[in-house]
Amino acid sequence: MHYEIVGTILPDHPVWKKQKERLLETDGKIISVLPSLEFKKNLLKEEVNGINILDEVTKRSHDPESFLFFSKIPTASNAEVFVNGNWTISIICDGDEIGTVSLYPNTRRHVKEVRYTNTDGSLDYIEEYASDGKLFSMIFYHKGEIQEIAYMNDQKIPIVNNYFYDKQMNFVTVTNPQTFEVTEKYNNSLDFTAQQVANIVTEEDVVNFSFMGVELLSLSKTNSHNILHLEESPFDENGNVRGNLLGILEDRINYVQEVRMKKEYYDALKAQNFPINKVEMYEEPYVEEIPDSLATRE
Repeated sequence: MHYEIVGTILPDHPVWKKQKERLLETDGKIISVLPSLEFKKNLLKEEVNGINILDEVTKRSHDPESFLFFSKIPTASNAEVFVNGNWTISIICDGDEIGTVSLYPNTRRHVKEVRYTNTDGSLDYIEEYASDGKLFSMIFYHKGEIQEIAYMNDQKIPIVNNYFYDKQMNFVTVTNPQTFEVTEKYNNSLDFTAQQVANIVTEEDVVNFSFMGVELLSLSKTNSHNILHLEESPFDENGNVRGNLLGILEDRINYVQEVRMKKEYYDALKAQNFPINKVEMYEEPYVEEIPDSLATRE
């Protein structure tokens, strides 16, 4: 199986076109490693196959015909959802604003997020709703600082919980929805992500990726054949080889077996005597520019 590791699907990002082409050429599958409210909606829109690791763990389903209309928000029984004169939306209870509502753009007031506040105006918690209107997560705050993110299943039971201390995520748990027992524990989200990816891919699989952030780190526990498709300059703004790329080239990051890059980048690395035994270069196709005088006009 061929996989494409992405944070999430970004249809308007220039790299997505290349990622999608690889998926279609290999009959591959996306593995999305970041929380995404619209992942399954974008899968359908882009006509590709794939999974999101968080959705896999929570066992979320998706109803493409469903959504949450702003007036149907589940809230306090004596509260009202009110559209203000400037078209913002408030939740009013006993005359006081207790929350505000954010909508998905270009929809007929489909709810994306509800932010509830304390009596002093500080943030209490946030409810996030997936594109099909199901509760996706709850994010809890104390004195303005994030404390916990709970990712829900279809029954609104928290399955994956991220806990924070001093603004840093330092604990992740997975809970069995039948017994409510914690079945998995991780020290941080990267450990969780890497384990979920390792549960999916095998040594017989090929995994492509284009970015050296969470996409790279999510492969740290795999034994698949992993290929970086370098889309950015190998050098940072100071002219130094990017840290993770250098780690790959020097085999300190040994779970990436191959780096594919255009000839310009290959030549620049070779000229400075960086290791290139993992590198495969390619020539970008020549595209002839059409003079304006010959261009088709409407």
